[in-house]
Amino acid sequence: MSGKVPPSSRAGRSRQFAELRTKDARRAARIFERFTGHECLPIDNVDVPPLPKAVAIIGHCDGILYTTVRDGREERYVHDFAMPDRPLLGISPDGKQILLIDGNYDFTDRGIVDASDYRTRKAMRRR
Repeated sequence: MSGKVPPSSRAGRSRQFAELRTKDARRAARIFERFTGHECLPIDNVDVPPLPKAVAIIGHCDGILYTTVRDGREERYVHDFAMPDRPLLGISPDGKQILLIDGNYDFTDRGIVDASDYRTRKAMRRR
């Protein structure tokens, strides 16, 4: 569950990112800033391979571990997906891409949040 991750120092702040050409680039910059607490600065382009036309579905992804710098501190995160929210784990035919397919989650200023977390919190507030 992601409920224990506090918001970053930039969570909820809004910038325009007028210098970024596409809507997707602006949205990605907003997600980056709100999660990491750092200003999104342009860096080198990253070549993203095209999505494969076929994938091997290996099973469900039960969780993700990742390390990032957030508000100036390196932190490790572990997210265990709730059973109903797990994405499928897909592998490209050449074995060089890992894809998360479907699933019921969002990436927010608190990291990965399962849809069932939203439902649980909403039910708890009603009590």
